[in-house]
Amino acid sequence: MDRSRAGTVRSISFACVGLTLVSLLTGALPAAALEGSARTIVSQSNSHVGLSIDLAGFTIERDQLKPNGRRYLMASHPGTGIKVAIALEQVAGQASTAGCIEHLQHVQKGSAVSRGKDVTLSTAHEMPTLEYTLPRFQGVRLDQKSLYACMAEGNVYANIHVSKVRYTDADASRFRQLLTTLRLQSGPSPRMTAHQSNSAAPLFSVDTVRYDQKNEARTIAP
Repeated sequence: MDRSRAGTVRSISFACVGLTLVSLLTGALPAAALEGSARTIVSQSNSHVGLSIDLAGFTIERDQLKPNGRRYLMASHPGTGIKVAIALEQVAGQASTAGCIEHLQHVQKGSAVSRGKDVTLSTAHEMPTLEYTLPRFQGVRLDQKSLYACMAEGNVYANIHVSKVRYTDADASRFRQLLTTLRLQSGPSPRMTAHQSNSAAPLFSVDTVRYDQKNEARTIAP
């Protein structure tokens, strides 16, 4: 697994923390705008592999296809405070569970995880996971629980980051339930429908994601 994939997920992690800090310090959510359906499909325009996840009740804050082909999606649940970040990436060869494990091991060695506690890497199943809790970030008390998961299908890796500030034991079942809805599989992706808020400009189109320069500046990576 190359270092760029580890960097991708580190970027997602810091992006989630950044959005969290905005919410804590300003009391406002990002200018988001889409309501997730019960079955949301995340895919790439040039790939036959798609990720299915149950985002019922979530607000999709960002959905972006980068020029390099990587697909990013970020969503949050207003009722529970849970945030989800997803990245899909195609590789030259075959994606594999072993590649996922190697990738999560790189993430585990990163600066974000090194500042955390209760770090647990689980590699016993087809979907390896990495969990940890971040007590503080830049002096702000967070008690943020992070759970990374990685899936492989064909030549596509799916990296998922589920997080919540002020996490309690009662949230554990919500995290696990969300993971059970994940499906990464080959085949034609069904059309996804979503409802656009009247207060914000469209962040993406359902069939093909294209960004102009203004929107391209709103990337997940720092």
